[in-house]
Amino acid sequence: MIPEPVAIITETPLIETEPSIIAETPIKQEDPVVFADERIVVKIKPKNITTEVKAIEQAIPTPPKAAEPLATKQPGKRGRKSFREIDTEIDLVDIPDEETLKQKLYYPISEVAKWFKVNTSLLRYWENEFDILQPRKTRKGDRLFRYEDIRNLQLIYFLLRQRKFSIEGARAYLKQNKHQADVQAQLVQSLTKFKSFLLELRAGLGN
Repeated sequence: MIPEPVAIITETPLIETEPSIIAETPIKQEDPVVFADERIVVKIKPKNITTEVKAIEQAIPTPPKAAEPLATKQPGKRGRKSFREIDTEIDLVDIPDEETLKQKLYYPISEVAKWFKVNTSLLRYWENEFDILQPRKTRKGDRLFRYEDIRNLQLIYFLLRQRKFSIEGARAYLKQNKHQADVQAQLVQSLTKFKSFLLELRAGLGN
């Protein structure tokens, strides 16, 4: 007697997977960009904004403050500012960025003077003292500043007002280290703008 074939049925065992194994790998999110210009890009992680402000204040070179005069400021001296006022206004210089400056071919001297918080007479004086500063003049004698003139003016301002060079010292430095001075001036401008941004942000968080 031939035995009947026996059917063998096998079941595929179920493999239990740990939840930790099948969990999706979290996607790393980049820190948001909160400040950027032509030279620096800043990403800030959530932390105390006061720490960020102190860090940027330490990064910006602080020029030595000149001693204040002992005599009290006389009301009759119009147009003259104390050393403290001049030093405070250094951080208030607001020059448009490179892309904005290149949108126009010429800028009148009155507009340029407002950016640097100086009188037009001072710009004319610097023009006579520095060969690199050569704005175009109209038939009426009005001065028009090109992009290159404004960049050179930034160098002069940086050396005289922020680095406290004398006229003679600034001229000599520009002859030997013009490129280095340009890099330093642009970096200080970027850091100063970033410092203002952080101060505004801290003021907004305090409200």
